[in-house]
Amino acid sequence: MSERAHPAVKALSIGVNIRRYRTAEGLTLKELAERSGVSIATISKIENGKISGGFETIYKIARGLGVLVTEIIIEGNGGEECQVVHRRDKADVHRTALYDYYPQAFRRAGALNPYVMVIHTREPPDPRDWSVHDGEEVVLVLSGRIDLHQENAAPVRLDEGDSACFESGRRHCFVCASARPARILSVSTRGPATRTAGRLTYS
Repeated sequence: MSERAHPAVKALSIGVNIRRYRTAEGLTLKELAERSGVSIATISKIENGKISGGFETIYKIARGLGVLVTEIIIEGNGGEECQVVHRRDKADVHRTALYDYYPQAFRRAGALNPYVMVIHTREPPDPRDWSVHDGEEVVLVLSGRIDLHQENAAPVRLDEGDSACFESGRRHCFVCASARPARILSVSTRGPATRTAGRLTYS
């Protein structure tokens, strides 16, 4: 069983990942701050490993970079993993004003990014907070009801048991349309990343 990273190591890892994605996109700190709504000073401190930032801050930075939040918070590739088991009593929960995220088992060198999400928001958020990342995404409504919004498209109502698959490179968000918060399973794809000095490419 692997040990949890020391906070200082985790902060440094997160900062390195953010800087790699930012420089790969050719973004300045100011441009990323404008895209994400996170201040230049905070991004700079995270990139330099002075702070790790809360999940909501990292979530906003990921949105500004157009990547999955797991691409920022994972620590290295962990070698080649043939199988990963995630126990429910070990589950972390990452809360934002819009959704709660419950990460599920995934291979860090693999192509799938699974979450159970609890959808709280009942209004579409600011477009800057809509999700956008390469690949495809499939969502299955486990309980409740949601509206799936995608830019330049009419919202789609999904009831319990319904699912949808879509290109996640289009900005999208989920809105709760039931009396109680809705729960969904979201699985998105991500290409294997090749990280070289200052550049990040996908095959």
